[in-house]
Amino acid sequence: MTGALSIPMRELGFDYDVQLHCWDNGLAGFRTFNHQSNEQLEGGLGLGLDLVTQSEAGRAWLATIPQHLLKITQPFAEHQYQMLWLAANCEPALQILLSRPVLLLLICEQCSVDNQQALEFCLLGQRQILTALGYHSSKAALKFIDKLTLTYEREADLLHVKRQLDVRFEHFSRFKHYQQINLTALSVDHMYPFFTGTPLGLDLAFNQQQGRSKLMAYLNDTLHLGVALGVLDPLQRVSQLSSIDDLRQLHDRWMLERNDISVVNARPQNADIAYPQLLKANGQIMAISRYDELVAEGLEQGHCIAIYHQSIANGHYCAFKMAKPERMTIGIKITKTQPLMCEIDQIRGASNAMPSEQTREIVYQWFEQTKAHLKQRKAG
Repeated sequence: MTGALSIPMRELGFDYDVQLHCWDNGLAGFRTFNHQSNEQLEGGLGLGLDLVTQSEAGRAWLATIPQHLLKITQPFAEHQYQMLWLAANCEPALQILLSRPVLLLLICEQCSVDNQQALEFCLLGQRQILTALGYHSSKAALKFIDKLTLTYEREADLLHVKRQLDVRFEHFSRFKHYQQINLTALSVDHMYPFFTGTPLGLDLAFNQQQGRSKLMAYLNDTLHLGVALGVLDPLQRVSQLSSIDDLRQLHDRWMLERNDISVVNARPQNADIAYPQLLKANGQIMAISRYDELVAEGLEQGHCIAIYHQSIANGHYCAFKMAKPERMTIGIKITKTQPLMCEIDQIRGASNAMPSEQTREIVYQWFEQTKAHLKQRKAG
């Protein structure tokens, strides 16, 4: 192990240290136990390489790695070492890193403790890689990846990408007319997918004068005002706007109206009519059956599910609530009525928080059972 960099992992609570060879030696990594036995690393470190910059030896080791590759992998701290190891030992992996680094990131996330499997993925074509990882693999999916301008500084960045590429849906196709796709565009799509691709959606995504969080709060407040005023389908009304300036004018006008009109008198005329029960609920996922329940759900969860009232009343949307394993609101879009066809539009926690993978799988399983029930009912 002469010339290898030693990382004192015991100081971080592990029962071993790590030794890493330089770039020319394939960045081979080993666990060392009491300086007597070595065990080859099967995958990544789970730690960013910034850790080694604190010592002269660490900086010298980093200098053996091509600096442009260090820069590309720097945002992916948890998987940085494994991404570089793959690039050092596999020419196709190097080409993936240079052309579509997020694709190599997805490989490392799935194979974080299995370098051999990761290498096998890297030998596939890029569309085959997406298929093998369980994501959508069309040419349009690759074009979507190429348009991304994310920094990946937050875990949510990658979660947004994975949601868009989910093989069970085709959400990324909503961005086909975008030249670039930034975090704001993905955030707007996550919270209000009806805006994606509209003039307002584009202005929200690429307006440089206001911060992303401020814009999203402003949009959210405008929709809440529409609900409070009893506006018929405020979501559709806002989606027809052409710019943030138009949104600001509508917001200010609705604010004045709310100050002049009692919320009690603004209840929709059909507020007391029960919603159509188009999909089967269960003991864990319960249908929201009336306007007052829908408003209460939005208030409790801090989101705008109430804007879907008119769509639900017209049989174009369904809303459900879930208590465990996480408190979630579920929106189902009815895409066709004869025969009934539907798709999951949103799974939202408090303040539009994203669900955990466990919760997502429970919802998907329920949804598949619901669709199977619809088929049986049609056949009967």
